[in-house]
Amino acid sequence: MLKNKYQEILVGMGPVSLVRGIISLKRKKSTLLIDDKRFFVSNYPGLFISELEILALMRLGKKYDIPELIDIRQFIGPAKVNLVTEESRLKIGQGPLQNIKEILRKYPELLDESDLDEVYAENEDEFTDYFLKELERFEAQNFEASLRPKGHRFVLSGPGWLKTFFQRFGELLNQEYAVSKSLKFSAFLHLLGIVHEEKLRTNLGKEELPFYFFRTLSPLYRLQDFFLVSQLKRRLSLLGGDSKVSTIQFWQFYENKFENLLLESFEGVISAERVLFFSHLPMEMPFRISSPFGPLRKTELSTTRRNLAPFPPGSITFLADTHLLGSENPYRAISSGNQFIQYHWPYPEMHGSKPEFYEEDLRAQFDDDSKFLPFDPGLVEVNHCGGVTLDLRQLKSDQKNEAPVLSRLEMDIVHEERPVKGFEYWGPHRYQSHGLLSLLYGIEGI
Repeated sequence: MLKNKYQEILVGMGPVSLVRGIISLKRKKSTLLIDDKRFFVSNYPGLFISELEILALMRLGKKYDIPELIDIRQFIGPAKVNLVTEESRLKIGQGPLQNIKEILRKYPELLDESDLDEVYAENEDEFTDYFLKELERFEAQNFEASLRPKGHRFVLSGPGWLKTFFQRFGELLNQEYAVSKSLKFSAFLHLLGIVHEEKLRTNLGKEELPFYFFRTLSPLYRLQDFFLVSQLKRRLSLLGGDSKVSTIQFWQFYENKFENLLLESFEGVISAERVLFFSHLPMEMPFRISSPFGPLRKTELSTTRRNLAPFPPGSITFLADTHLLGSENPYRAISSGNQFIQYHWPYPEMHGSKPEFYEEDLRAQFDDDSKFLPFDPGLVEVNHCGGVTLDLRQLKSDQKNEAPVLSRLEMDIVHEERPVKGFEYWGPHRYQSHGLLSLLYGIEGI
């Protein structure tokens, strides 16, 4: 039986909201987590994680005694991530030395030809051990910096050829078209932004470059979120928290302050001091997210016979055409495996826009991509998956000074064009940079 009043109501079921719920309960706050299927939680960086996010999750597990996070590696499997343009196909997510060799084959500008012998002379096991220690050092420094209002500068240690690779990685990703006369690295950054943060980027700040560097070269894993969510729900319940699978039928406001909500499951009116949204907001809500940065919502084609097994595909391919980098259709994503396909095609959120308007273009692009990518289109159906990619292409990062790790983006939840008191956005785009990693750093925020 649910209570009539809670200190915190969390909306959107997923690993991050469950972790927040457990932290709140450890702080003696009454907590309700509502699993309304319209509030979509999953996003690319939250499903395909690196060693950076693993370290952050383990730290939270140790601090709050959450065994599932301490032993997070039991909930991950190997992943393959492919970045495809008209000019190249790049596979990342392997071991760090393998990733470097693969990147150098497609982007040889990152290193002098005379240094290649040193790369291929490296012992893979020894280099992996060194790289993961450097990654761990960066993550620890980054976490410490997240506790302060100032940014930090990370200095890479190691072989000279890798320092050159690191320096050029930052320079070429940020190079203006007027200088390069090429969109090769612009497309690379474009795809990395989607993989690492699910954001469209045209440049990176100085403090963001090490994050992109380490996450690009780190092994990547597919989070087995079905099993992790099941275990975290059980722990939430053991700690005295409540969770409910139900549609939120009605929201009540008074002078733009949240008063209460009513569930379709007839639990009665429920109020709370704070409502935290760990998801994208459905378009049909009486409130919305207000931000200077436009969202792109995703429509989807997926196999008609859905795979009911809780083992999701561990391979994902992101495609971008260089001539479409600044357009309204900047990428496509295909996740395939276990006879299951999900094909995402984003469209800009505008007044009156609906996924049905884009179905013809979606199917045409899907047919085109299926001709040269190794997947069987089979029988598919159109869905609106509810995911959102944030468009930061207009944002110009300061490339001279380090911004704080936890820089909040302007993401207000508004009703009748005024911010709602008591509502807080805790979705995947809460912070300007570092994707899921920054959200894990900020999850304890009061």
